[in-house]
Amino acid sequence: MKLKFTILFTALIAVSAVACKQKETSAEETTAAGRGVTIPDSVLVDVRTAREYVNNYAAHAGFVDPTEEEERERKPKKPDTRCVWFSKTRLQQMLNKLEKEDGDGVRFYMITYNKKYDTTLVGRKTLIPEKKYWGYNTLLMVSTKPVKTGDEILHFDYYENMVNQEGMAQKNAKSEKPGFIVTFVPENRGELCPPPATCEFEGATLLDPIQKTDTSKK
Repeated sequence: MKLKFTILFTALIAVSAVACKQKETSAEETTAAGRGVTIPDSVLVDVRTAREYVNNYAAHAGFVDPTEEEERERKPKKPDTRCVWFSKTRLQQMLNKLEKEDGDGVRFYMITYNKKYDTTLVGRKTLIPEKKYWGYNTLLMVSTKPVKTGDEILHFDYYENMVNQEGMAQKNAKSEKPGFIVTFVPENRGELCPPPATCEFEGATLLDPIQKTDTSKK
């Protein structure tokens, strides 16, 4: 009788432990889901469609004009940028700032670097990318905040010294600058593609081999 009680007691402890573990796991999954870890099926894209869409953009991406040196050497135009890579750290920094400032998202602007920069200026605040990226397309990411207009919620850009929809300059009493305007800064290989011309072999798996010359003009 004593042995049966011991076995029963041990079994109850084991069942309770499993139940607690399942409860903890369920709570963790619920918490994770609440944080938006699970991506909705409605926004997922299959590989075939993704590759098709990526390659549809090739004609719109265009080509980069050759530099003065390349013109003298009669080099052809180069295929423009097709994708941009940002590190998890950079993305997390932006998310943390949005969370702190009650932002609601990020607006992506498609932009193009200048064809030429004056690199002799000292103390210039304007970002000057590496020369190999001059004239290439890239992305600009701007923080946004919700603005209610009637029954709609609009996503307005916000950043330091901006002018809002009433035409008044926004002033921040805190020492920290509000919002952000962030663009690509080289941190590792493969952030901007192209260059190089062979970037499909360096991580950009949805790109077909990039055409090296502009065949639209013969």
